[in-house]
Amino acid sequence: MNWHISVLATAALPFVVGAADWIKGSYVRPHEDDVAALCSECRNDVLKRTFRAHDASVAKAEWRVAAVGMRDLFVNGRRVTSTALPPLTIYRKRVLEEVFDVTALVRSGTENELRIELGNGWWNLPPLKMWYSYELWKILPQGEPAVNATLDILYSDGRRESIGTGVDWLSGKGKIVKNSVYLGVKEDAGLAPDGEWSVAQKASGPKGGIFPTGDFPKTVVYDRWNAKSVRQVMKGVWVVDFGVNFAGTFRAKLRGVPRGRLVTFRAGERLNDDKTVNVSTAVAGQIKNPDRGPLFDVAEQRNEWVSPGEDETVFEPRFTFHVFRYVQIAGLSSAPSANDFEALAWSADVKDCSGFTCSNEKLNRLHEICRRTFRANLQSVQSDCPGREKFGYGGDIAGSAESFRVNWSMAPFYRKVIRDFLDEAAEDGIFTETAPYVGIGSRPVLPASETGGRNVSPMGWTLGVPVMADVLLRYDGDIDIVREAYPALVRFADIISARYPDDDIPACLGDWIAIEKADTKLSALAHWHEFLSKTARFARVLKKGDDAARFAARAEKVAERFRRLYLKDGGVVNNGVQGEQLFALYNGLVAESDVPSALAVLERDIVAHGRSLTTGFFGTQYLFEYLSANGKAALAGDVATHEGYPGYFHMMDCGATTLWEAWDEKQCLNVHSNCHPMFGSVEQWMIRYLLGICVAEDAIGCDRVRIVPHAVAGVTSASGWLDTPKGRISVSWKLVDGKMQVEKSVPAGIAVLD
Repeated sequence: MNWHISVLATAALPFVVGAADWIKGSYVRPHEDDVAALCSECRNDVLKRTFRAHDASVAKAEWRVAAVGMRDLFVNGRRVTSTALPPLTIYRKRVLEEVFDVTALVRSGTENELRIELGNGWWNLPPLKMWYSYELWKILPQGEPAVNATLDILYSDGRRESIGTGVDWLSGKGKIVKNSVYLGVKEDAGLAPDGEWSVAQKASGPKGGIFPTGDFPKTVVYDRWNAKSVRQVMKGVWVVDFGVNFAGTFRAKLRGVPRGRLVTFRAGERLNDDKTVNVSTAVAGQIKNPDRGPLFDVAEQRNEWVSPGEDETVFEPRFTFHVFRYVQIAGLSSAPSANDFEALAWSADVKDCSGFTCSNEKLNRLHEICRRTFRANLQSVQSDCPGREKFGYGGDIAGSAESFRVNWSMAPFYRKVIRDFLDEAAEDGIFTETAPYVGIGSRPVLPASETGGRNVSPMGWTLGVPVMADVLLRYDGDIDIVREAYPALVRFADIISARYPDDDIPACLGDWIAIEKADTKLSALAHWHEFLSKTARFARVLKKGDDAARFAARAEKVAERFRRLYLKDGGVVNNGVQGEQLFALYNGLVAESDVPSALAVLERDIVAHGRSLTTGFFGTQYLFEYLSANGKAALAGDVATHEGYPGYFHMMDCGATTLWEAWDEKQCLNVHSNCHPMFGSVEQWMIRYLLGICVAEDAIGCDRVRIVPHAVAGVTSASGWLDTPKGRISVSWKLVDGKMQVEKSVPAGIAVLD
């Protein structure tokens, strides 16, 4: 159907939805094997529609927009969106429709123009080989960038009007001749902005239905600041330093650049020894270069701008986002200044729900670094890194979900992420390592031969859904999302139980980037136990007694196998490395009588390593939580504030402004991400045990908490708060003559446990 306009006589009636179609411009995506065409320049599509509004004033105007690719929205030339990134979902299942309040932009009694510029996003990828092997443009669904949108207007006299996209819209061309969510943008600012207008075309669009976003937060520019410095590194080449690493884009004021000159902007997280920008940590992969035969060029975050020859203009690469601190610029006519460049930090518009400060300024800086890292990785999905991958990995989320939740109200965001994983598991019942699924399945719990060729998640990465659901249950009382996820959890548990009746779970990817790694079959078995235990808890909450008993019994069977295989005399778990002790202790896999000796083994190993850790991201979370909950908070504090390698302060002393993917700086120079939230579980520890607001493991909607502040790591005072469904909990403490004085405020309806 084409778009139409409906006018209703009375405000008592609801909006009549405009009959909107998926529409697109003239671009036709080449075949997936036509690498030359996929790499070629092609101006982005622009769609527009004019309409005359009624004479009565506009009381309310909302623009409902579902887009695949990226979209930038304009009403009467005014930009509606601060970023061009719509929600990324499992497009074959659902596309989310965002709602924008444009009341102030629609003019009554005159002509109005609606304009939508389209970019590629994940819907039209270049032939980028992620990690030199995963062909994302062949794995993810692809097509021409398209939009389905409806403008709903309520006038002051009660009339209502609804305008939907259709073939009566017009299609033109923009100034952006290349755009990739991974690689960057090329804009020819000298081009005519629209080209020749033609009729927009109906688009097939994705297979999934259109669903409302509800309260899922939009991706916005949440912070902006001017560059800290600009340094010339060679003739005609300058490096801009924005002061900290972050995710987003930038705005550059460009002056006196001759018409037709190309200016390049190369973004990166680090500098090379010669002070040029190191581009190697932010994009991991290759893009095939058709001019060089079978060879591939290593990908990088690179934006290009062709000058229109004006005295002054502004460039902002809108249809991409990067992770970077530095931008290297070539092609300018004269030296720029720091005030010519503005950082635009992107993130989901999540609501703050806590505050924290303490007497240790280095811990306060670490708190800021964790939060900056977390915000950088909230770009429609919770990613492992916002540059080279931009994927939602279940394991990384499992290791950091509570740390995110103690900072922001994550329920709207995590409900969507859970549904992404459920959508991926809808047909075959398997949880994938990432959602959306991009082909990665590292040490899968089921072989691809048994899953129709689709790679399954490693066992630890299946925990993303149950951990998120558990966090939302404990903090937000969200039983509905537990109920929604529960059938998929049961189905997966039953698949694994039937496939491995003796619980001989295959080796997992395990405790990623550990210095001394736990045995990967040991960690897989422990994670299987956690999956079963959380599913049993959900069954109890949902009053499914038979299921609860069944999964609890299977979890105990797994615990018995674990003890039989890995628990040795004297409390040693397997080889006794920190991670192995922690996988056993944290998951309750050690017999009660053996817990003191197993904890002693762990403590001796930490002390032997200079009171520092050797764990990966799962083990690090377990370390802070288990030690602090079991009388060893001082030792946890020593680990958190350890000076030198390995540890958080080592990262900071090396200049980190976001968390690294590895403890070793050498690994983060050219290989691993420099903006990775997986080690952010120290943030969870700071709120729960240093400040002391500890939501109980069996809480529902923060109804049970412990107020357990700890004066450790030389900290002499701390204060902060946590918002809960029942109100704000506030805690402030300080040491006076060696004794802790605590002030606290806890809302009614919250039980404070001993």
